[in-house]
Amino acid sequence: MSDWIEQLERLTALHRSGALTDAEFAAQKAKLLEAKDQASAAPAPAEWQAEPAPAGGLSKWILIGIPAAALLAGAAWFGSTLVGGGTDPEISASATATDAAVAMATPSEAPPMPVALDGSLKFGAPSQCEATGALEAIYKKLDAAAELGSGKGMTVKLDAWDAPLALSAKVATDKDGVETRDAWVKFPEATTWHGLKLSRVTTQTVMVPESDGGYSRTINFLEPADKVQKTLARLGFGAPKAPDFSELGGEGCGGSAQIVSLDGGSALSCSWGC
Repeated sequence: MSDWIEQLERLTALHRSGALTDAEFAAQKAKLLEAKDQASAAPAPAEWQAEPAPAGGLSKWILIGIPAAALLAGAAWFGSTLVGGGTDPEISASATATDAAVAMATPSEAPPMPVALDGSLKFGAPSQCEATGALEAIYKKLDAAAELGSGKGMTVKLDAWDAPLALSAKVATDKDGVETRDAWVKFPEATTWHGLKLSRVTTQTVMVPESDGGYSRTINFLEPADKVQKTLARLGFGAPKAPDFSELGGEGCGGSAQIVSLDGGSALSCSWGC
């Protein structure tokens, strides 16, 4: 079966499951068909040809039919693993001396108004990392973006902001054939959740050949692990700081929850798999 047919079937399945809206399905389908048409119409590369040099002159070469090359830049927006002690560019980056000088010379804008998502991002069973409502919808949308290999054109809408939030995703396969699908949504500056500075929400799917692989969900904060652990404990979460973890129930091999430290912050990490 052709790759584009398989991708179209995958799109259709995501649309039917509710992971893609009608508009997102139409946009993704149009891009898929456009890429297929371009691949079919691409001309065969021409060879180099030399033009004989005129008498008494230097050799003159003419390049004929140089094929165009398309460069796809992969978005790496957080430069770290989603689960574990990775580096978050927005968290760890420090201003340079030039940036500081410009900031001092330029009048600063008013700081963004704080936005609390306490009522929007909820867990039905905190001790089991079971999300509900808008948060579960975000996780499912992130899974769809990861399965497609790109979050381009995909968004999630929360009542706290007029404009929807854009999703990002990437897929990588290592030399052993292990495929890792990452997806994330960033929150605007000054976003909080139960008093904690919120950074983003992520998902990661790891597909290991001849194995069940694993799946994880995180909520990333611009706060130290100690503070996050204490706040979550008051909300009913039993996740300790890594390397310790609490067990999660569920089908199959079960899972675990823990608070992992990141450069400049930390995250609640909930993982399942064998």
